[in-house]
Parts: sequence; C-alpha cells; structure tokens
Amino acid sequence: MTPPSDPVDRRRFLALLASLAAAGCTVDTAGDDTTTTRPVDQTAQDGAASPTTTGSGSTAAQAQGELALVEPLAVPPLDVDHDPFELGVASGDPGETSVVLWTRLVHAELPTEAPVLWEVATDETFEQLLATGTAVAVAGDAHTVRAIPNSLPSGRTMNYRFKAGEFTSPIGRTKTTPTAESASESVRLAVSSCQLMETGYFTAHRDLANSDVDLVIWLGDYIYEGGGSSILPGRSHVPPAVSDLDGYRARYAQYRSDADLQAAHAAHPWMVMWDDHEVLNDYTSTVDADRRLAAYQAWWEHMPTRLPRPTADGLEIHRSQHIGPLVKVIGIDVRQYATADALLGPNQTAWLADELSNSDATWTILASPVLVGGLNASLDILGDPLLPYTWDGYPSERVALAKLLANRDAVVVSGDLHTSMTLDVRPNLFDDERATVAPEFMAPAISSAFPDDYADAAPLLPLLNPQMRHIDTANGWLLLEATASTVTATFRLVTTATDPASEVTSGTSWRVERDQPVAVQI
Repeated sequence: MTPPSDPVDRRRFLALLASLAAAGCTVDTAGDDTTTTRPVDQTAQDGAASPTTTGSGSTAAQAQGELALVEPLAVPPLDVDHDPFELGVASGDPGETSVVLWTRLVHAELPTEAPVLWEVATDETFEQLLATGTAVAVAGDAHTVRAIPNSLPSGRTMNYRFKAGEFTSPIGRTKTTPTAESASESVRLAVSSCQLMETGYFTAHRDLANSDVDLVIWLGDYIYEGGGSSILPGRSHVPPAVSDLDGYRARYAQYRSDADLQAAHAAHPWMVMWDDHEVLNDYTSTVDADRRLAAYQAWWEHMPTRLPRPTADGLEIHRSQHIGPLVKVIGIDVRQYATADALLGPNQTAWLADELSNSDATWTILASPVLVGGLNASLDILGDPLLPYTWDGYPSERVALAKLLANRDAVVVSGDLHTSMTLDVRPNLFDDERATVAPEFMAPAISSAFPDDYADAAPLLPLLNPQMRHIDTANGWLLLEATASTVTATFRLVTTATDPASEVTSGTSWRVERDQPVAVQI
C-alpha cells in the first residue's frame, strides 16, 4: 500500500474510510549458473561445488554428533583506505546444512573483482570455525557477495563474518533449519513488510533484532521507488524517484544504511518476498520489461537468497521454506504474473496447488504479500471490489484457494495495507463463520504510515466485514509461534514510528488450535 497521493483504488479506499468516519456518528461503535559473486561450496543449492571458488567446511563427522572444525584461511588482500562493509551483513533461505550469507562492498576505488573471505563459527571470537572460504565481489553485481557454505550442522545458531584486506564486517548470527531429529518443540517466525523510510524510523526492526525468532518472513515493499521529502532528518529519498538499475541500487544502499534494518538482518536469517514498490506502485505483468529487469537485478543483488539471477523473462521467486517437521512456509508472487483475469498466472497456480496439497508439515504458512480474506468499506456490497489488486479482485481464485486450505492446519500471513488485522479466510467475503478455512494475520508495516486522517474510521471496518476480528493502524511486526498443537500470533506495536526511541509493546495475541481454523483472542 502507498500514501494517499497514489492511484485511484487506494484513494477510493481512504475516501470510503472517511465516509465511514462520518457515518460513525450515528453508530454505537493493510543464481543462475553464471553467478559472478561465485559462492563457495554451493552443493546445497545445485548439487555440485563451484569450480571457481575455494573453501572448506565441516564434514560428515557432524552426523555422529561431532562438530568438525576447520583451519582459518588467509585474508585476501584488498587495497582500500576505509571500511567497505558499511551496509552490514545478512543471511537467508536457510536449509538443514546450509544458509546464504550476504554482504556488499562499498568504496569508490574497488577493483572490478574484489576477493572477500567469509567465515562461519560457533563462537563470536571465531576460534571454533565450522566453515570458511573466499568469494569474489564483482562490479557487475554492485560488488555484492553471496556465499553458501555447505555441510553446516542442522538446527544450530552460528556466527558469520566477512573480511577483505584490513577490514572485518560486523558479525552476523544465523541458523540452519532442523532435521526431524534435531527439531525443537516450537518454531518462532517474524513477519512484516512496508518500510517507507520517509514516513518513519525502523524502530520495529530494532525490536525484531532483539527478539528470539528462527526466521524472518518479509512480504514486500523493502524499498519504495518514488518519494519526495521527509520531515524526519536524513529520511528523504535520494534521488526522489528511481526507475533504472543505478537508481534502484542507490535506493537499496540508502535503506541498507539504516542501523536498525542492519541489526535485524544481522540477527536472523530472512526469507524475502517482494510486493510492488520494489518495481513500481501496483505494477502487473504489463510493466515495462527493461524497468522490471533493472528492479529485479537490484533486488537480487541485495537479498540473501538462493534464487538465480533474473533475466529478461523475469524471476520466479515463489518458493517454499521448511523449518523441520513443524512448519512449511509457502511464499507467493502476486505482482509479476498478474493480469486482469488472473492473479498468480497458470504456472504459479499449479505450483501452489501442488505445494498445499502435498504439505506434510504440522502447520502450513501461506505468505501472501496482499490481503486474502477480503475487505469491504462500502455499503454497496454488490459493487466493484474495493482493492482489485488483492484476492478480492480474483474471486474465483480465492474460492479455489479456499478449497486447498480447507481441512488443513494452515495459517495465512499478509501485508501491504499498513495495518495489523486478524481475519477469517472464507471462499466469499460474506460467507458466515462456518465457511472459514483458515485464519489470516496481516502483519503491521515497519514504518509506512496509515494516514492519520482516516485512522479514526478504521475501527468501523469490522461493522462491514464479518470476517474481520481485529484491526490496528500502529506500525510494528508480527510474531508467530508454532507448536505441535497451536499457533500463537502476537502483534508487536511501535508507539510512534516518527520517534527513533519509541517504545515497542505487545498488542493483541491470538491462538489457533489444530483442526480449528478460527483464531481466538487470548
């Protein structure tokens, strides 16, 4: 979702909220094969070690309960006069024995190819090395580095860092996913989206960084492509708007310079999806192909992902993430393939049906960047869908999705609307509670603002939406904790995103029982 100066459908949403506020006076009550960063030990991704890199890692000894340590490697020389690791570090897309490690070198005098050492250890002093190797950051990929160490111990928290010349990056903390044998009794997930730098600080990321979670699920709007000026010091977009590769790269660098965002990346592995502002507000399959490729390239460069480099044909980002036997996260793309007639496109639709039908995890988490459960803000219930880019605009697809979610222990998480919500997912917007197939939790936005002029009307929305159980317009993030019998959802809310020292507290909490698709407030 974007500020109210953006296109008609969202202006209509806000206008209808305004009318509801007025009405409220009478009522009682949102790598391909040529990867030039040359990751080390890529066997976890493609089954064959890269011949262009060197590295070492723990061996099969871990299968016997031992941790095989490795010897340190020499730091490759790099002639730079100040720290090139100013954008921090990140990890993501974890597997049972591997995880993606990321950084980007920033310096005006970097060579076309810059060698970088990476290390993974059990301790923060890096005396107990589990894996190490070298990668090459190249100018063609904005000097980003993506290393994928293999043969790491499963279900374990580890530390990692990068070195180049005389400089060492900040230390990151990451975690591999557990096997059935090493799984714990619970899985904790953080969910959020929408971090417009101009409207607020990333205080929610600071809270997330200090929280105990196994994985961060990011649902999109990591950057915003437009913008103007901000009343907050240092938060204005530079340049004001971007549309080419250099511009998108600069925008990611600006966002990555935020200390709180860096802390959240350094603290946990992420599974990153996108929404629309990574390219263009409300874009669909008809977006300019050159702009889309530039945007996807910059996104790929700056995310800790196993995905191949994008091509002119796009980039398939829909994928699943298993976290032991307890949780399977299914992430979908609601922008790249969207047309007037279909949201997901035929290939992704078939893939999603297969992923949902064959999920053997205790809990299936469907991660949708946009609202699934529906929203009505008009007394005209037979009118056009309020937000046609959401599942409301594709009613037949929502019916099909509901059939796949029925009789399955599934939870939907979504973002985009800059609010936290708890909803029932039903085939049709005005079905009664008996038709509910899954609960939906919309994660609050990190900093993107819900317009103050319409916030007073938001509490009236449940009057027109029987599927809506809760709404709050505060910024923040969503915590999910899954056990063998329940999923608990807790909204972590920022008092005010315009104050970098703002307090973050817990809002409402909800419990979902197995075989019971309706969330209950606790």
